[in-house]
Amino acid sequence: MTAAEPLVSCENVVHIYRAHGLEVIALQGLDLWVDAGEMVAVVGRSGSGKTTLLNVLAALDTPSAGRVAVAGQDLGRLTAGERQRYRREVVGCLWQSPALNLAPDLTVEQNVRLPMTGSGLGGRREADRAREVLDALGLGHRARWLPDMLSAGEQQRAGLAVALANRPALLLADEPTGHLGRDAAGRLMADLADMRRRLGTTVLVVTHDRLVERHVDRVVGIRDGRTSTETRRPPEDGEPAEELVIVDQAGRLQLPRAHVAAVGLAGRARVRVEAGRIVIEPPS
Repeated sequence: MTAAEPLVSCENVVHIYRAHGLEVIALQGLDLWVDAGEMVAVVGRSGSGKTTLLNVLAALDTPSAGRVAVAGQDLGRLTAGERQRYRREVVGCLWQSPALNLAPDLTVEQNVRLPMTGSGLGGRREADRAREVLDALGLGHRARWLPDMLSAGEQQRAGLAVALANRPALLLADEPTGHLGRDAAGRLMADLADMRRRLGTTVLVVTHDRLVERHVDRVVGIRDGRTSTETRRPPEDGEPAEELVIVDQAGRLQLPRAHVAAVGLAGRARVRVEAGRIVIEPPS
């Protein structure tokens, strides 16, 4: 990967899986690029393809078609051993449920050290790194506690420590504030943003939480298995954010439903170029 290339590159990605004997097309030609160091939120209704995208980027699922590359690695071409190494060295995952982030019979510090097993760091360096990330997240005094002794917010921050243990290039977070109260959710997002700055980690968050959107650089909407809209955080506080419609490589775009309803578009539309603009209107 060169300095000019995005850390995450998804080009015309299709993913099909079987459920109850039927084929489900979860991603339908999705395009997405995320630059190194960016913090991006992915939003969309249930069934839009958000979780499938996360699983593909985590190398838990293989795309059916298209190309997905992270940190210069083509995820569709990795061998089984390369996929394991990718999940250990390149990507970290923070799941919504603490049960998926933390082993209940290990202390918090032991949980953080677990992903480092086989890394070659050695016991002392593993312990130092675990303590460093726990201290940064305000959990140093909880290092010897078991997960069920922590509050919900502390459990999720401990899960974040586990996800960051190997200093991944990409952190994937699936609804990380979904079960937290407002204060705990705000603390988690502030910690996530701080750790992003400390480590230079690229962060992709799947969320329904509007609070999360305030902490990210971009919000990308997914609809029907494709990226549909993008909203960038304004450079100055108080400025309104502008939502843009994404035009994919095939020239397709998804118009906001409210706009379609407002002008009565249905079935077909007339498209023309006028004074350097593309005009879309109902047929006469």
